[in-house]
Amino acid sequence: MLTGIIYKIVLFFPLIKSFYLGRKYSFSAQNYIFIYLLITFSNECTAFIRDQINSDVKVGLQYNLYFMFCVVFFYFFYSLVFKNVLKKISLLSVILLLGYIFLFTKFLGNDFDKRIGILITLFYIINSILWFYQKISFFDENKITDDPVFWISTSLLMWSCFFIFRVTPMFFFAKNDSEFLNFLKIGQNIINIGMYIMFYISLIKYEKQMKL
Repeated sequence: MLTGIIYKIVLFFPLIKSFYLGRKYSFSAQNYIFIYLLITFSNECTAFIRDQINSDVKVGLQYNLYFMFCVVFFYFFYSLVFKNVLKKISLLSVILLLGYIFLFTKFLGNDFDKRIGILITLFYIINSILWFYQKISFFDENKITDDPVFWISTSLLMWSCFFIFRVTPMFFFAKNDSEFLNFLKIGQNIINIGMYIMFYISLIKYEKQMKL
């Protein structure tokens, strides 16, 4: 519970920062990260409030659709960054992924479909690695840590590595070891906190770029 509340508080800071930067400069200058943060914050708060009212209510549909939004958003996010063939690879990955979701998953069901969770982690990993490949291949004189996308790609990789470990055996632990499942939830919240701290750092990097 405590780590979940801390996570939502931490998430609120990059949301406000991205809104401030969007109003001061433009939302496009930060690749529209504000939209992602706004939807994410709204989704998490809705799920939290619903859980306080009735913890037995299923939120599977909500997270199925949210993860599909994340796939579409980060495709457009990286499409503004990728060049040439990498852009085509990213497009192919999103077409295959969404096609699989529409055809073979129960994305409109009340239960969370773990296949969607696994697919989004694969999508994040593929696009993050493609960005690192592009950054290393096309060398420039700027430090990689000064690039805002470095922090976002790193956070997505970190989140994906933990989430795929959590979501794969999720239903097994729900039936056989609820204590360990709760431990994984706490761990996920800690990873989420680290993720959105990195998002905040990326927004600071965007702000520095805008001032140049």
